[in-house]
Amino acid sequence: MNLKRLMLGFAVLLLTACNNDKTAVVAFTEVPALPDGAYLLKDVEVTESGVVSILLRDQIKIYTNNRFMFAFMNKEIGIDVGAGIATWDDGVMVEVPTVNHNGSVEGYSFDVAIEETDSGFVQTIMGMKYDDGRSLDMVETWNTASIVTSPYDGLWHRVQDGIFTTKIIGGGHFISLQRTTSTEGPDLSNSSEFWFGSIEFGKNGQAVETGMTSSVQNYSDAQQSLHLVLIDQDNLSQTATVDGIEVTEIYQRL
Repeated sequence: MNLKRLMLGFAVLLLTACNNDKTAVVAFTEVPALPDGAYLLKDVEVTESGVVSILLRDQIKIYTNNRFMFAFMNKEIGIDVGAGIATWDDGVMVEVPTVNHNGSVEGYSFDVAIEETDSGFVQTIMGMKYDDGRSLDMVETWNTASIVTSPYDGLWHRVQDGIFTTKIIGGGHFISLQRTTSTEGPDLSNSSEFWFGSIEFGKNGQAVETGMTSSVQNYSDAQQSLHLVLIDQDNLSQTATVDGIEVTEIYQRL
């Protein structure tokens, strides 16, 4: 019996058995991982109680270094942003959210079936349950925006003065989520904003962000120049000029 392995993004197991001059070949193919990058939503097919509807919205999703983040304006709840750990398992992206627009998240895991296409991928989630008991199936079609990489790619986080900021960079794009916690008055209150767009890198850490979509008005096409410094593998410095004043923020890798 001969055993040969061929590794080209997939595994093939070749078993040869000699019996009456007959050869048996059994092949097992592993689904190649979805490339890290930025993806833009084309449409969503939602099935709820047997009723099918097609939704269109400005939404981005970024996968990079086993992390993910998405953002969009949800017609039902408003800001809808999530981020966390992404692990590829033979055609299924296992997504474990660790933060969303309301704060830290625990105890959730989603097995997202993904089929790569020529223009991006199709993502299927069956039986997604909501807190109010609703259950629906979603089939999302995504187009590739870019799979370019940079040294600054990753999921980043910072906390300062009651402001929690989560940011992902990957595929030549970015998403930022900013959540503010107020302790004024008897109750604790939270407010959130997000924005996403493309990011173009120059020399010596220079970069320019160009806005695409945000919960903030008049953000589309807005540009912000940045100076990025990778302090080490787990810490990122970002400097921007705001109203003529340089503001430096230090992020930690999640």
